[in-house]
Amino acid sequence: MESQKHIRQIQSFVPNMDQKKQNPESNQKLHDEKIKVAIISIIASAALTILKLTVGFSTNSLGILSEAFHSGLDIVAAVMTFYAIRIAMRPHDLRYTYGYAKHESLASLTEIILLFIVAGWVFYEGIHRIFFEPIQPTVTIFSIGIMVVSIVVDFGRSKALYRVAKKSKSQALEADALHFKADMITSAIVIVGLLAVFLLNIPNADAYAALVIACMIIYTSLGLGRRTLDVLLDKAPKGIYSQITNSISDLEGVIRTHDIRVRQVGPETFVDLHIEVPRTYTNSKAHDVATSVEEKIRKTIPSCDVLVHVDAIEGKNETIMDRVRLVAAEIDGLRNVHSTYLSASSLQNNIPNKDLHLYLDVQMDNNLEFKKAHDIIDKFENQVKDKIPEIKNITTHIETEVDENIPVGTEKPIDKSLLNTIRNLALSVETVKECKDIGMISVNDELHITLTIKILTSEKNLTVDDAHKIATSVQNLIIKHVGASRVIIHTEPA
Repeated sequence: MESQKHIRQIQSFVPNMDQKKQNPESNQKLHDEKIKVAIISIIASAALTILKLTVGFSTNSLGILSEAFHSGLDIVAAVMTFYAIRIAMRPHDLRYTYGYAKHESLASLTEIILLFIVAGWVFYEGIHRIFFEPIQPTVTIFSIGIMVVSIVVDFGRSKALYRVAKKSKSQALEADALHFKADMITSAIVIVGLLAVFLLNIPNADAYAALVIACMIIYTSLGLGRRTLDVLLDKAPKGIYSQITNSISDLEGVIRTHDIRVRQVGPETFVDLHIEVPRTYTNSKAHDVATSVEEKIRKTIPSCDVLVHVDAIEGKNETIMDRVRLVAAEIDGLRNVHSTYLSASSLQNNIPNKDLHLYLDVQMDNNLEFKKAHDIIDKFENQVKDKIPEIKNITTHIETEVDENIPVGTEKPIDKSLLNTIRNLALSVETVKECKDIGMISVNDELHITLTIKILTSEKNLTVDDAHKIATSVQNLIIKHVGASRVIIHTEPA
């Protein structure tokens, strides 16, 4: 039988939104901390830029001037980071269904482009000074001092930015932290160039230091750019596919997973996947399996939104009767099928051949026109033969639908003689050791008897079928001798 797909699509966006709202004070505190370090970074970059420009022009040092322009770029980057953080904190809406977190990645990409522009200018100016217009920089205590101050400031804010970035999983803040770590190295290279000019009297050392700085900027930008593009282009994080499949591989009911898609949006990971479950499962059971999948994935990948789509497929343990019931479930007008069994024209080693005859009862609407009911049965039988080729013949008995309105009976007192009669009838059946909880109920002017019997199990291991046969024997005796319309028996092991 063809696979029945799209039983149900289960989304988990709402549960994750609830998780975010569980501690609003903590979220607000983290947001305030991100804004605070971003503002401090802007102020520090502005102060360093002014100082470096002043000292750079006064000493004619290309290394310090390149660092000044670099710090000027830091101001632009820090402002963009500040703006991106404020935008990224907005909740998702109908326009941006995955939220605004990718604004941080866009800010990082813009910063990378500016970094390449500055590196190009520094590289050009360094080559020009080395080969065409040598300029001897003036080395002073201020030129060395400003670079030492720059290293100290960059170390402090890099550490603060990285701490908050790790806590909030902010790509923009992490980019700034890595950027300022690179600034520390470039500042140290400028100091080495200035000392080479001052101590070793190498006039072009400052320009060579500037070239090294340009290369460092390009190197840092390439690494950051690759990671930023990975996020913008929805590249799945490394190893996450195997993490997902391994986490749900042992879940009961999951036959296979496929079409797994993962995207990173700021600190959140969005996972879409299909799972295959036996088509004999009810919608409720398929939903429970999908919920288990969601919970497993969230335990494996923190801050994760999961969308699970359930595909119903033919299971390896599916029986012919399961397939018959699945066909019946697709036919409008059939309420239920029951009392099904098969016969075969011949047996080989107690195994029936492929030419089977199916017998079953079907329940239909009481008021349905008979001709229309017959057409529905024809459609059902044709589909069974088409989808279960081993069934060649079908005999269908039409029944009216059982009334769904549950009747309410009235409990009646039972006299002692009738009580003893019922008990003695039950105990007269072999292996019935005890009879108790006898009751009498009047339902629509009919007498119903209820009771509990305990059955001996010491002699042999009784099966459910054995217990049912014993209960049926008791039931028939009571109906015959008491005249009850219905006898309901609960069985227990003695």
